Amino acid sequence: MYAHERIKKILRTVLLIGAAACFISGIAGGGPAMAAANAAGQEVQKAAAISENSIQPIVGTWREAGAADARSLVIYADGKYEMTYKDGRAFGMVKVTAEEHPNGSKSYWYSFLEGGGVVLEDKDTASPWYSAYTSANEQWTAFARDEKAATQTDLYSGQDGAMHFVRYAENGYDKNRVGIKAEDYVGVWGCGRCSAVVSREGSGYLVEIQWASSAAEGSRWVYHCTYDNFAAVLFSNGNGTRIDYVYAEDGTGKDKMAYNDGHALFVLRDGIMLWQDKKENTDNGVEFTKLP
Repeated sequence: MYAHERIKKILRTVLLIGAAACFISGIAGGGPAMAAANAAGQEVQKAAAISENSIQPIVGTWREAGAADARSLVIYADGKYEMTYKDGRAFGMVKVTAEEHPNGSKSYWYSFLEGGGVVLEDKDTASPWYSAYTSANEQWTAFARDEKAATQTDLYSGQDGAMHFVRYAENGYDKNRVGIKAEDYVGVWGCGRCSAVVSREGSGYLVEIQWASSAAEGSRWVYHCTYDNFAAVLFSNGNGTRIDYVYAEDGTGKDKMAYNDGHALFVLRDGIMLWQDKKENTDNGVEFTKLP
């Protein structure tokens, strides 16, 4: 059974059986769930140490340096990337490749394989339009890998460094990231009627949020997230979902998909995890505290 299905059942039970306590103290029965989530997260974290082929040192958001129309590059934990520029967008996959030298030594590169994108056509006319294209995973470019850096802050292309990208952190979150680790996010969090469960999911993280408007009605958000070492934040891809639900006393329920293109940012500082909903701007940010 997948983690999100287990959590769904736990939270459903909380809502139907312990609604009154939930409204007063945040989440009923959260202790056991949090202990299980933390234990599982710590074990997976140990097994997920950065390997030779890991792209974790470069995941996050980048901006092109020294360019008039600077491009934006976002790299996700699952190896996907998206590049946005003035007249279009491209996407593809990143992988680590090795170049062997005559003396037997090797140089390592982050190779970007383009899968496709969209580009603006007829932009100087009265009727501009976007056309989609696909690529056969052809190499767009390769950036030198800094083998000594757990978090790389510069990307230089090829041997000549013709392209240069630098890190970007929203709201300057990189300035106060000291002491924050990825595993600090893992666990069960509460904020009044709202709960959040953060767990490991492959090379990234799964964030599930439950907001109870009553004992049997509420909404559930699910985000597949990447941890950005540079800013010490979790950010989601573009397919976050919100489901509105109604449950009957017999446990049966009805779910309604509100959307499946949500974005979110989670920022942990001073023991508070801030949820920034980029789709709806829910409450302009919900502050969670981890349950003991």
